[in-house]
Amino acid sequence: MNCPKCESGTLEKRVVRGIEVDQCGGCQGVWFDDDELSKLINDQGASGRALKGGDSGLNRKPGKCPLDETPLIRVHSKRNRSVVIDHCSTCKGVWLDGGEFQRLTS
Repeated sequence: MNCPKCESGTLEKRVVRGIEVDQCGGCQGVWFDDDELSKLINDQGASGRALKGGDSGLNRKPGKCPLDETPLIRVHSKRNRSVVIDHCSTCKGVWLDGGEFQRLTS
């Protein structure tokens, strides 16, 4: 799958706490299929270190779903209002830019 934010990145499968997610090797953003993010956040053992990544500067860039190319909807996280989550209204997947997973779990 292609990265929804950076132009040259591809998503690579990673397993975190038994859940398979897709992370961009370029910008370090992470794609979570429906319910994967909530499972990881609710896992008491999950930490931001599991999916490292710094701020790529792509947070304000609009993206398209890597599965169905639907434009992603940007919403503020209820857990941490400084994190903007990119959400696909079709498949219910979620994109977090590099560093945002750490901010949600710290």
